[in-house]
Amino acid sequence: MASYDVFISFRGDDTRSGFTSHLYEALCRSYCLTYIDYRIEKGNNVWEELVKAIKKSTLFLVVFSDDYASSAWCLNELVEIMECHKNEPDNVVVIPVFYKVEPSQVRKQTGSYATAFAKHMKKDKDKIQKWKDVLSQAADLSGFPSTAYRSESVMIEEIARVVLGKLNHKHKNEITNNFILDENYRSIESLVKIDSAEVQVIGLWGMGGIGKTTLAAAIFQKFSIQYEGSCFFENVTDESKRHGINYVCNKLLSKLLREDLDIDTLKVIPSMVMTRLKRMKAFIVLDDVHTSELLQNLIGVRHCWLGAGSTVIVTTRDNHVLKKGGIHKIHQVKEMNSKNSLQLFSLNAFDKVLPKEGYMDLSKRAIDYAKGNPLALKVLGSFLCSKNQLEWNCALAKLKEIPNAEIDRILRWSYNELDEKEKNIFLDIACFLRGHERNRITKILNECGFFADIGIRHLLDKALIRVDSKNCIQMHDLIQEMGKQIVREESLKTPGHRSRLCDLKEVCDVLKYDRGTETVEAIILDATEDTHINLSPKAFAKMLNLRLLAFRDHKAVRPVNLPQGLDLLPENLRYFLWDGYPCKSLPPTFCPEMLVELFLRYSQVEKLWDGVLTLPNLEILDVKYSQKLIECPNVSGSPNLKEVDFSGCVSLLEVDSSIFLLQKLENLSLRKCTSLKILSSNTCSPALLNFDATNCINLQEFSVSFASVDRLCLSLPKFGTNELPSSILHFKNLWFFDCPISESLVNLPENFAMCIWLVSESLLKVERDTSITLSKILPSPAFLTVKMLIIDHVSILSEIPDNISLLSSLEFLSLNGIAIRSLPESIKYLPQLESLDVYNCNKLQSIPALSQFIPYFTVCKCESLEKVLSSTNEPSDKPKCGFILLNCIKLDPRSYQTVLKDAIAGIELGARLNSENEDPFLEQDDDIIEYFLPAMSGMENWSRYRSTQVSVTLEFPSNLLGFAYYLVLSQGHIGYDVGFGCECYLDNSSCERIHITSLTKGNFSNMLNSYDGPSIYLMMNHLVLWYDPASCEKIMEAVEEIKAISDVNNTSYNPKLTFRFFIDESLYSEVMIVECGFHWIYPFEGSAVPKRNDGFDSDDKEEAVLLTNKLEQCVVGTQSNLEVIIVDSGFHWMHPFNFESDDDEEDIVPLEYEDFEFDDEEDIVPLEYEDFDFGDEEDTVHLEYEDFEFDDEEDTVHLEYEDFEFDDSEDISYSLERLLHIGFDGDMLEKREENCN
Repeated sequence: MASYDVFISFRGDDTRSGFTSHLYEALCRSYCLTYIDYRIEKGNNVWEELVKAIKKSTLFLVVFSDDYASSAWCLNELVEIMECHKNEPDNVVVIPVFYKVEPSQVRKQTGSYATAFAKHMKKDKDKIQKWKDVLSQAADLSGFPSTAYRSESVMIEEIARVVLGKLNHKHKNEITNNFILDENYRSIESLVKIDSAEVQVIGLWGMGGIGKTTLAAAIFQKFSIQYEGSCFFENVTDESKRHGINYVCNKLLSKLLREDLDIDTLKVIPSMVMTRLKRMKAFIVLDDVHTSELLQNLIGVRHCWLGAGSTVIVTTRDNHVLKKGGIHKIHQVKEMNSKNSLQLFSLNAFDKVLPKEGYMDLSKRAIDYAKGNPLALKVLGSFLCSKNQLEWNCALAKLKEIPNAEIDRILRWSYNELDEKEKNIFLDIACFLRGHERNRITKILNECGFFADIGIRHLLDKALIRVDSKNCIQMHDLIQEMGKQIVREESLKTPGHRSRLCDLKEVCDVLKYDRGTETVEAIILDATEDTHINLSPKAFAKMLNLRLLAFRDHKAVRPVNLPQGLDLLPENLRYFLWDGYPCKSLPPTFCPEMLVELFLRYSQVEKLWDGVLTLPNLEILDVKYSQKLIECPNVSGSPNLKEVDFSGCVSLLEVDSSIFLLQKLENLSLRKCTSLKILSSNTCSPALLNFDATNCINLQEFSVSFASVDRLCLSLPKFGTNELPSSILHFKNLWFFDCPISESLVNLPENFAMCIWLVSESLLKVERDTSITLSKILPSPAFLTVKMLIIDHVSILSEIPDNISLLSSLEFLSLNGIAIRSLPESIKYLPQLESLDVYNCNKLQSIPALSQFIPYFTVCKCESLEKVLSSTNEPSDKPKCGFILLNCIKLDPRSYQTVLKDAIAGIELGARLNSENEDPFLEQDDDIIEYFLPAMSGMENWSRYRSTQVSVTLEFPSNLLGFAYYLVLSQGHIGYDVGFGCECYLDNSSCERIHITSLTKGNFSNMLNSYDGPSIYLMMNHLVLWYDPASCEKIMEAVEEIKAISDVNNTSYNPKLTFRFFIDESLYSEVMIVECGFHWIYPFEGSAVPKRNDGFDSDDKEEAVLLTNKLEQCVVGTQSNLEVIIVDSGFHWMHPFNFESDDDEEDIVPLEYEDFEFDDEEDIVPLEYEDFDFGDEEDTVHLEYEDFEFDDEEDTVHLEYEDFEFDDSEDISYSLERLLHIGFDGDMLEKREENCN
């Protein structure tokens, strides 16, 4: 017997021929397999068949009508249904439909239901209570009251929609697995605006196999049921090529209009068909569209065939199709992360979400090959399924030589659509230029005649390449491997007859045995430690068309040697790189006029060429660390040079004057040219951006004129005279100035540089402590106007002078690798300071109360740091936006509690300011208050909801300002570009899970601007804590919207939120989420607003409660700080006073909101500000344990005025062994004054 999607329980005489029959037909039209009682075959045991049908059904619609309870059959049927629901609440859905009866009538069995039960008492007395129970249970479920709808047709339509939604949620399949519902899915989902009156067309594009179709199907499955018509059309281009465009259009229209159409030509579509289409709100997916013309034929020019509110999703490999088609909502599908990749691969290889024992490492090798491409993951998983480990190893090794045929076939579709020039560009990038900067690649390939500007654009549109954040061209590993395979197929057995050589073994073979031919256009050799080749003088004689040549020597093994010298190099070279070039100069006949970039790093050259060499297209000349280079070449024949690098050329005696005459020169590096003594020129390139002469330790004269240069970055050494050259004392408006710290800097003029970078005086020996020197130069004109100050690896600097507070224009301060033990408190008086970074200061032990004054404060790898003082006692009307304590492993517990308390207070303040719209700090949607701290005990005292899982589900409370989120990351390496955050899902009134927002907390490159390297090692678990106002607002708006709908429909709704924390893994990450949680942020009572000097004022004396009381935020520890006390009708910021205990570990009781009792009795004296004095000369209140009176009934401590003892002590201490409650009366000011008198 077949299973049913829906089982309808109803009283036949009431609704069979009317409401229920229409409901049944509506469900059938939606392709729901629906059970109704007349489907039982005659002659069968009716009840047994009925019970079987109930047990095999997924969803139950119970139609309660006026006469429903009169039928014992219906009531017994309901007992079976509710029993199934009780046994499997997560798998069985029951929806009551109250047809012309009130829910309370069913729940309480009143009216006709009471009459029916009176009759049942005569025959079925033993079943009465069971029937009543199931009626009450069913009536308590969320359902559909007919009184809430204007007509039965509207009600039936809504029931069918909700039923389909629940069935879609229940019937899980591949496209709704968690690894599909990733960031791609959520981004696409956010583009679908179901309530929009406009026609919305969404484009998905990406490389072959990246999951465009699967994602479109997942979105279609979720949303299509909410539209009047829908169609998912796969392989549109292929269908069009096979059967013609008319066939495709007829198929689409027939599916939407639910009838067979046969339109002869698209140019003459019947007007009635067009009218019906325009009236329909439709959801359409057009999969794999290759041309914009095909798109227009199917949905009309400017989508003119579609009805208001319709949604179309178009998938394609070519972004140009979307742009030309007028589509503006476009999402490029990204690769799967490693976690989801493992799940998808494992499902295909092992039929479960994790590899079986012994196969994890092999699986990771396969996943590494696929690089997040879902098609490759599925194909490889299916191919390796049921194979043993030996076969796995063999198959994975083979993939390095020969790509999988099925994957390769899918990927080649985009390549086959390229023209010849574009194919050459693609193959050059795949074999040679991947990872190079886009503008450089464009220049090189333009010189090859490939029209690279437009060609690269086309490759980008087809997702064959991409541009990374550094403007470098990258491509997916599978696409690169496809390109290399295409080249291999040019000549499978003779590499010397291929256009490009990039395999190490094949390159060595061709060069060693002179097997190169004029077919060869590009050679790249990445040397290993075992690479050693001796070339003949005529090694390149046959390779007349060689355009690109690179011998890379990352291992410093000098792999390519010329024992007999080199007679010639090809004249067609556009790119020439030879690390460790073994000759004293280039061949005398070498004159490659098309050459764009020349790299001879770590070479043996003594001079490059004689006289002037005409290289009109040369843009980069790099001979760094060629230690034998004596003579700088004359470059007057290379007017387009933009970059010249002589770094580390320790034998270079002088710089040719032609260098300074280059009009397009942007970067000149003479770093570590230790033989240079003079740098002199009356002019230089107006395009110059960077001039680096650091560590030129013998430089005696520097007289280069930069009069025509704007925004220069200038790096100079320390001069032997200890005086700055007079030429630079007239500079102004430098972008960046880098030099050793010295007293000569005091002579720099006002507005000298936007950024000053101070380094150590000498690399060769330890100098005296430079703290005094720094204190002398800080008040000088250049520093008083500087905006960024970086003090870098001045290991002999023991302190930062207090007069740093004079730098009134300073916005960014970075201290890296210096010997300070503390930071000066005067830093807080820098009025413009936005960011303070402290890195690698291994002697730093304490930080004063600074954090409240600096929006972004980072302390990283200061392993001796123990103490951080609180700054929340200082008045501030702005919360901190970011505070990082990374790898500060010796931080003491008290300081951690201080930092944590400050963090929480800052987040709460930000939430309140944001709710009042009183502060501009949260004007941008991406402004997030964030903290990154060592994970120590204490977080549990303020976070009510915690989990060691990655998700938390709970009911949504009312009257919130927002949420603060946190997660704990484990010890280990974490990628520099890793992202992490929290996703939020909301269960609506139909129990459908809706993704609302993804609270992504950036990445480390945003948080740790000065860190180098691909990863950071977390030396202990770390806590990430943040508040995102825009996402909080979005969540609360979504909840209120659904609540409003429920109120209109007269249905109960308790919103549930699911928060799932995540890490977007990177290649270098190994950390995991070990704990996560969050806390509601409530408003405080009364209309309190922050004031810079006076703390918080309130319009309600009794309700102006301590800011954090309502949040239950007190930290239990060896010491608790109370920093705000009630003053008349408001709050006042105070210095903390301590609750001390004789026992350091116990008996310290925090003051919670519940601990305060507000009593109207007259003998209860309120604590007013005037009762406490913090001075040295006047009285101080001592609260002793004996001073407390305990109420036996309520265990409440009553503070009487006579209980206060006054003396001249400086500290206010409370020695308590047992503090339960303190009673206050807010109106007893007169009583206190009388007692004082």
